[in-house]
Amino acid sequence: MKIWFTAVRPFAYPASALPVILGLALVVHAGHTINWALAALTMVGVLSFHTAANLLNDCFDHHRGTDDSILPTSGAIVRGWLTEKQVYRAALVSLGLGMACGAALIPAAGWLVFALGSLGTLFTVGYTRRGRCLKYAGLGDVTIFIAFGLLPVFGTYWVQTRTLSWLPILWSLPLASLTVGILHANNWRDIPTDTANGCRTVAARLGDHGSGVYYRCLVIAPYILTSLYLAIALTANSPGLAPRTVGLVLIALPASLELTRVHRETNRATFMMLDARTAQLQLLFGVLLCLAFVAGQYW
Repeated sequence: MKIWFTAVRPFAYPASALPVILGLALVVHAGHTINWALAALTMVGVLSFHTAANLLNDCFDHHRGTDDSILPTSGAIVRGWLTEKQVYRAALVSLGLGMACGAALIPAAGWLVFALGSLGTLFTVGYTRRGRCLKYAGLGDVTIFIAFGLLPVFGTYWVQTRTLSWLPILWSLPLASLTVGILHANNWRDIPTDTANGCRTVAARLGDHGSGVYYRCLVIAPYILTSLYLAIALTANSPGLAPRTVGLVLIALPASLELTRVHRETNRATFMMLDARTAQLQLLFGVLLCLAFVAGQYW
């Protein structure tokens, strides 16, 4: 259990589970009733794709030589607990489960689900693989933004309502920004090893200083977007866009401001765990945002 827990990294699941929960919160906000069976299928499918992505990333990063150090939050292959072949096979099982969940949703939600699931599969497989891949081409941030932001929020909303709406697209952006922040914090830390092995992530392209600026933008942008949406809703008298309760997310602002002050050299210990700290921030912000939409129905 410990070995596979280390390999799968379920502590990272909020990054994919929260977009689904946000989609459901938006369904409630829009006045629809949640079909919990479809919600469960959606959640299991998204988590399966996330698991497959984690496993494939570890497998191919180790194969390329970019993942050769033991960290508290990963390293099952590096530690010698699992082989690349074992991790790869587990990834295929997880990918198959995700695809099966998507197929089960098609009768209830139509062929748009097939299109969304196909995109999710392509992103999962294409993110890290042998040969050319999205991560090594500097497209990892865009991939995560879509796969862990736009797709699950919009897909969850569509499965429940069968309605095309800008609401899940707009509100996926603040949460997706923090999710990309988790990835970027990891890549920022790994600039030396990634660059040495030909992995041209956004962080590697920006360098240390540029990565710091980019990271600060990612963790502050959610509050700017939320404030903008709320201002438009109040000005246009359109509570459907943003209930007043979305101001709850400001509770997480001090934590974001604290992370913007972290630097590689001056805060070495915190910097090495910046991805985990950003994940905690994403969890806090995401929970507050979901609660805000549900609470907006009653206040």
